Amino acid sequence: MKSTKAENHDVVFQEERLEKIMTLLDKENRLVTKELPNILNTTSVTIRKDLIILEKRGLLKRTHGGAIKVKKQLYPGLALNEKEKINLEEKMRIAKKAAKLISEGDTIILDAGSTTSLLAKEIKNIQRITVITNAMNIANELTNTDVEVILIGGSLLKKSFTLVGPLADETLRKISADKLFIGVDGIDFEIGLTTPNINEAKTSRVMMEVAGEVILVVDSSKFGRRSLGVISKVKEIDKIITTKKLSEAEQKKFATDGIEVMMV
Repeated sequence: MKSTKAENHDVVFQEERLEKIMTLLDKENRLVTKELPNILNTTSVTIRKDLIILEKRGLLKRTHGGAIKVKKQLYPGLALNEKEKINLEEKMRIAKKAAKLISEGDTIILDAGSTTSLLAKEIKNIQRITVITNAMNIANELTNTDVEVILIGGSLLKKSFTLVGPLADETLRKISADKLFIGVDGIDFEIGLTTPNINEAKTSRVMMEVAGEVILVVDSSKFGRRSLGVISKVKEIDKIITTKKLSEAEQKKFATDGIEVMMV
């Protein structure tokens, strides 16, 4: 991982505060800026910065003296079976390419997601590999194979069969892996890698911390999209496998950040 623990710690506190703001907004449909410092035990300057961040993510609209809900969030969470149907052919190409990066003897982490679920199907016959995952469906996929599976504990997100939260994070911090394959709901060069659930974002962030190499697997639809839970900055990944035809600016950005791009 390229980021420091201190930086990750700061990000966690910021994301927790942003989630609290969105929870308040969901209840009230409107926020009054001057009331938030007392509610959240922080400064008015911090609150203004938080509201700017949430507005950039498309989650609220700032108004004079406060903020209001937008009609529709850019990134509502979808059930796993719904996600699997989106750009299926692209995801299958990505999964096949990702499988070629796994060697005998590797210990890998498969984060929950539709593309990583397809990757699990591709690696059943690779010898002497260990798969660490927080996805119940991935563990089930590998049950009748020679792949050694470690399913971490945690709180269950029922829509996605995903285990997240403090128990999951604590377990992950006690292990290490050669490679992490991670799929996200959005990739935005300004905001970073995002997912709708903030606890899932935290768990994915810990996965990045304990993996020697972070490989992002995203189809073309994920670019330019954003959601509430920020996992990390784009520059924190090592490789990306994607189907998107990158613009010159995107190619330059990846190159500047030292990220290897694989197109399929």
